[in-house]
Amino acid sequence: MSEKKEKSTKQEPPPTIITLTLPTPSEGGIPLERATATLLIQRGDLAHVRQFIYIVMEDMTTAIKEAYLALAAVEAEPPVIPEPPKATPKVEPKAKATGKVAGEPVVEEEPTIDVPLKKGTLAVKISHLKIVGGETDAAAYRQAVLIAGKLIDGKLWDGQSPIRIDDVYTTMKKMKHLSEREMSLFALEDFVQIGSISDVPEIVEDAESDAVEVADDGIETEPLLMVTSPLNGKLFSTNGHHPDDAADE
Repeated sequence: MSEKKEKSTKQEPPPTIITLTLPTPSEGGIPLERATATLLIQRGDLAHVRQFIYIVMEDMTTAIKEAYLALAAVEAEPPVIPEPPKATPKVEPKAKATGKVAGEPVVEEEPTIDVPLKKGTLAVKISHLKIVGGETDAAAYRQAVLIAGKLIDGKLWDGQSPIRIDDVYTTMKKMKHLSEREMSLFALEDFVQIGSISDVPEIVEDAESDAVEVADDGIETEPLLMVTSPLNGKLFSTNGHHPDDAADE
């Protein structure tokens, strides 16, 4: 009877609850700047929350696996929550304690993307990795992340400055078969452009240099090209025009 009683009083382990918040694809893919997803995993009173970049289904599977391991680590060493004090001591206003002005807006940190490396990963700001060739599909963003990892492993980029990729597929073909040692023979500019999009100066066409010369009578004329003859030292025209042609007309 005692054994049955112990079995009936033994509590079942609480269920594992996973809440996923994923970005919605549009125009055939998910742009990298809004590909941030959130995963909340909870078991009993303990929980773990994380953000990750979601472009393809593999990203979600990887995030769930990592979340399970993180929750297991929390359960192995649960945080100690101290009991609230009986008498609440006087505290300074929050604005004074933090040195911030009350009502000042909180600046959110820019989301990052985990770039896989040969040893671990590196969190890179999304604004530091841009595709400027027009590709918007998920496969292109996946290639961009792999290119970033190759550049970091090859010691060409530290992930701390913005870069722009013109054509992810052509760039990947260039570096696909290069080892880390061979990558060191190149410069970062050999594969990508450096700087953010705002750093690119606007191209202004010089209307004066490209304009065709027009005579006073409205007839378009070619510029007069004169060279010195090596035989007699006299000037002659290389394109059939002469300085006295306009006068003769």
